[in-house]
Amino acid sequence: MTNLTKKKKILFIIGGAVLLLAILIGIWHFFFRKSDKADSGNEVYTTSIALLTASTSGASNRFAGVVEPQQTIKIQKATDRKIKEVFVKEGDTVIKGAPLFSYDTDETQMKLSEAELELERITGEISTLYGQIEMLEKEKAKAPESEAFSYTTQILTAQNDAKRAEYNQKSKSVEIEQIRKSLQNATVTSDIDGVVKSINDGTTQSYDGSTDSSYMTILSNKEYRIKGKINEQNMASITTGQPMLIHSRTDDTLVWTGTVTEVDTENPVSNNNSNMYMSGSTDTNTTSSSYNFYVEIEANAPLMLGQHVFMEPDMGQTEIKEGLWLPSYYLVIDGNDAYVWVAGKKDKLEKRKITTGEHDEAMDEYQITSGLSTDDYIAFPDDTLSAGMPCIKDAGMSSGMSGGEDVSGMGGASYEGEISVMEETAQ
Repeated sequence: MTNLTKKKKILFIIGGAVLLLAILIGIWHFFFRKSDKADSGNEVYTTSIALLTASTSGASNRFAGVVEPQQTIKIQKATDRKIKEVFVKEGDTVIKGAPLFSYDTDETQMKLSEAELELERITGEISTLYGQIEMLEKEKAKAPESEAFSYTTQILTAQNDAKRAEYNQKSKSVEIEQIRKSLQNATVTSDIDGVVKSINDGTTQSYDGSTDSSYMTILSNKEYRIKGKINEQNMASITTGQPMLIHSRTDDTLVWTGTVTEVDTENPVSNNNSNMYMSGSTDTNTTSSSYNFYVEIEANAPLMLGQHVFMEPDMGQTEIKEGLWLPSYYLVIDGNDAYVWVAGKKDKLEKRKITTGEHDEAMDEYQITSGLSTDDYIAFPDDTLSAGMPCIKDAGMSSGMSGGEDVSGMGGASYEGEISVMEETAQ
């Protein structure tokens, strides 16, 4: 009986151990496997520091622009005059004061002769009226009192006629003076040193694509400037006096500097598809008022009239900085401490403390002095992140934002998208 009892106890202990093990395995499956499945749907996209620091350089709004002369003279033809002779042709170089064209003066001379004859007639009429007034006043003085009223009426009528004639005399004198000036200015001359860009009938397309209604256009051959456009959505990014970077559209290595000299908000230009950069929305068919702004180019920049370029505000993005710099939106600031979310061991997310150095206010970037290297991968911080979440590396800039937030200020636009829209706008 004793041996049987011992065997039952042993079997009972073994059975209990097996049951306990089964319970433990079930608990492990329930919690740990479930946790793994939950984590598998909460991956965090992380971006390489090396890629991030290379991609953020120059991440600024770009605008399309076209090179034009600093000064453009547009000469309108007098609608009531005929052109007799044109002394220049398109492409000719002219100096200030050079004759451009002349008006036919035969008809104008005839008008002058007629106006002078009319002035003589009016002058004679005035003399006659004042002589008549003087005679009537003498007769009135000798006439009986019963006739005084009649003489008074005749005198007042003559005086009114004389005043009306004097007014006509002044008007005719002004007209004659204008005709004489017209004859003196029968030959139109250039006000600047430049090039004759166009001679047209008022329907020719100008160099920047707009309709030129002038008879003749003279472009200054001194210095050039660049004309760009902004609209209500992005006009706050351009101000007078702001330094600008000018990029060649055909060679990325060619960059010049300039300064915004004018933002012409007084003369809006209504255009369709006038957005100068991608707004993040695929619908760019919006109508808004655009405004021209002008950039003065640095001296001796090898640009040509009518050349199309890209422009962006100079925020110091071309300067080479020492050390590691990160945009401020990747940092979590807690009092005097700074943190970043980093892909740690086994690609699990961790919140890592870092130390910062200088702050570039223009670019809103911080120098990272310790805690990160170009070999690390970081995530864009938001409230959904927590330590231990699985990380996906090499996600790139566009998907390196947990929660899909726009950190560029451009609605998540890519440069490729910007350029395609600007090229259409510049045409």
